[in-house]
Amino acid sequence: MKNEYSELELIADFINTYDKRRRFEGDTGIDHLQKPDQLYSWLVGQQLISKQDMISEEDLELALKLRVGAREAIMNHDSCNDIEVCKEALLNELAQSFHFYLVFEKGYAFHKSTETGGKKGVASLLAVIFEIKRNGLWSRLRVCSAEDCQWVFVDRSRPGTGKWCSMKACGNRAKNKTFRQKHKPLESNS
Repeated sequence: MKNEYSELELIADFINTYDKRRRFEGDTGIDHLQKPDQLYSWLVGQQLISKQDMISEEDLELALKLRVGAREAIMNHDSCNDIEVCKEALLNELAQSFHFYLVFEKGYAFHKSTETGGKKGVASLLAVIFEIKRNGLWSRLRVCSAEDCQWVFVDRSRPGTGKWCSMKACGNRAKNKTFRQKHKPLESNS
């Protein structure tokens, strides 16, 4: 059995295929899924499809929608007390594009997709998101608070309230900025 965080890591890795970290002013980030062959490589690397499966433009479009929907759902989960407020409409819309059945095996039950090819890989990601939400672990996926980062990470802290992908980088920069602002000398009007 996989540990409970391996599925979270898979979804974080998928969302981070659009790396929103800004390296310079005006940088919009790097999208690692711009072509079907890039999605193919990622899905094969995660063992969500076989090397014989084909990826279409439609599969890529579904994957990109899923990536956007998952990021929106993560960015909103802290303030999501009312189901009407939650930004999960895109995930619900995408769920209607796939067909699943239940499998009972070795004391476990899970969803399996009837899809083939690249659509099977995207459906598998959606099923993982469903399982994470069902198990109450979705709140462990976080978006780094640093405006120039926005990296999705798995919060492994005990209280589950992590703000930065890395305390050494983003957290340190934020704390230093706050310290400098608090200790800024008052400018004289001479």
